[in-house]
Amino acid sequence: MNVEKSQRTPRFRRLALIGAIYAGLFSLSLFLAFEFRDNFTISDRSIGLVLSSVWWVVPIKILAMLAFGQFRGLLTFFRLPDLYRLAAAVGASAVLFFVVSFYSDYGLLASKSAILLDFFFSVSLLCVFRTSLRIYRERNAGVQALSDQGPSRVVIYGAGQTGAALSAHLLARKRNALLPVAFVDDDSSKWNKHLHALRVYPSLERFFKSKSASGVDKIVVAMPTAKPSKIREITEFAAHRQLTVEIVPSWDELISGRKRVDRIRPVKIEDLLGRSAVKLHSKKVLGGIRSRVVMITGAGGTIGAELCRQIAECGPSLIVMVERAEYLLFQTEQRIRSEFPDIPSHAFVGDVTDEARMDFLMGGFLPNVVFHAAAHKHVPMMEHQPGEAIRNNTFGTALLADLAIKHEVERFVFISTDKAVNPTNVMGVSKRLAEIFLQSVQDSSQITQFVAVRFGNVLGSSGSVIPTFKRQIESGGPVTVTHPEITRYFMTVSEAVGLVLECSVDAAGGEIFVLDMGEPVRIYDLAKQMVELSGLRLKEDIEIAFTGLRPGEKLYEELQHELETLEKTDNQKIFRFTGKRASEGEVRSFLKELAPLLRTSDYNRLKRKIQTFVPEYVPDLSAPNWAHAHQAVGSSYRKDGVRLDDAKVVAFDERVG
Repeated sequence: MNVEKSQRTPRFRRLALIGAIYAGLFSLSLFLAFEFRDNFTISDRSIGLVLSSVWWVVPIKILAMLAFGQFRGLLTFFRLPDLYRLAAAVGASAVLFFVVSFYSDYGLLASKSAILLDFFFSVSLLCVFRTSLRIYRERNAGVQALSDQGPSRVVIYGAGQTGAALSAHLLARKRNALLPVAFVDDDSSKWNKHLHALRVYPSLERFFKSKSASGVDKIVVAMPTAKPSKIREITEFAAHRQLTVEIVPSWDELISGRKRVDRIRPVKIEDLLGRSAVKLHSKKVLGGIRSRVVMITGAGGTIGAELCRQIAECGPSLIVMVERAEYLLFQTEQRIRSEFPDIPSHAFVGDVTDEARMDFLMGGFLPNVVFHAAAHKHVPMMEHQPGEAIRNNTFGTALLADLAIKHEVERFVFISTDKAVNPTNVMGVSKRLAEIFLQSVQDSSQITQFVAVRFGNVLGSSGSVIPTFKRQIESGGPVTVTHPEITRYFMTVSEAVGLVLECSVDAAGGEIFVLDMGEPVRIYDLAKQMVELSGLRLKEDIEIAFTGLRPGEKLYEELQHELETLEKTDNQKIFRFTGKRASEGEVRSFLKELAPLLRTSDYNRLKRKIQTFVPEYVPDLSAPNWAHAHQAVGSSYRKDGVRLDDAKVVAFDERVG
């Protein structure tokens, strides 16, 4: 009881203090209204009207303020919505006074002009009061302490709404570590004008020739929708002058409320390689997912996790997440439950090659749509264990496709790769075999529509070059690139997944969709840009070393092979490829012949067998075989702690590889 009483006491004191302040302001407003009406001739009549009105006018206004929630908010935070609510509260009481004035002439009611003047003075005094509190808070409660050298002087690139909001925030907080001194903007209508007392320059070159540039060591890009080409231009300029570059959050993050405009961060390589934003989640996508049960395999991977997030935004009735890596699945599950608490979701550990487990999950939840993103994707690693790549990527996909037909799944979307075109590596051909299988079973499927979606590298995905380069730069180098002319296609994960969802609703069944990947990126240029973004100088601080192409690796990737026909779709960033389909019986017969070779130690034998069915596949036969490894370490090795002789080695190779 005492605890509750002690908690109520400060609250009552606060309410009493706010009420007293409001009463004082309203009393002053009432006095000013009559004096202004009477041309500031202080008369006994004016004082009499004030005294006869204050005892009932002030309580009514305070009750109106209470009704409009003006006692609950934090007084030191004052923005336009707060002004609207203040005006509404005072306006409601003014309207009441005005209506009653037609029936009475007591006190304030005797003068309609005084009622109107009282309204304006009340709102003005309240605004002055609240604004003064905000100024006091911002001057005395900065979020960052000053360094010994004082705040960093920065130039803001972008004098639009975002730049204006950022500069206002930084200028108001005197203890901030950043002090804006000028703007730069491409819009000629803003040149040489001033925003928040800061001049707007037409270019960075012009600004850095001015006196204002003295001591500036950072550029802040305040353009949430800036094109990557513009960000590259700014970072290249900064690199030559040894300046750092930071950027505000993206427009999506700002309008969703996930980030504030002042949450600036260093420029990432994704900002330089990403492309102009695409409008995702069309009405067709929303209609195809809303209130449906959706299953995602490989939910712990980069693509799978983003699929879960974007699908959750579309309002499905249930999300079933499947992943065999427990920790990655846990991370995705926590993210979905945190960001989308109202969307039912379940996470299951499972291997897509485990028929009993997949049959149990698919039969238990009966998904309407399946997005199959589970895969082995590391090219050099799969080249040295091709059986595992084929077992997981090809046979796992075939198993899920058969179960999708069995349980009458409406749509089955397979995440493929540009490496499936004229493949030179096992990972690529394993995906190509999966595409062939899905196309072959489409004709016998009465309900399920099968579709494959190809795209290239996803920026920052696990196993990609970007995380590798980051680690190498952090450790002091060298940064390793296989070949000076090697190129790859890159997409942001959000754009890739958004376009996958578009493909899923455009499918008629049996198609292969290819996403517009833009222009290929030279990996050497990518490494160079990442070094510069880290504030290091190439050759002086860190080296780039060329290591040579790895087994199965191409200099460049392709998006179409000669037997496929290109068709446009309604979406300019999506293309449809159609071609002659292999018969289902032929494909199943080949996979049956291929199955015994998955565990062989003769990798080249497996690759040659695949080439007989996928003639465009050009296998790399230089990768060392498992049997060669045996010879390198001797004629015997351990299995389960038991030393095997030569005869048992051969038998073991043939059995498990």
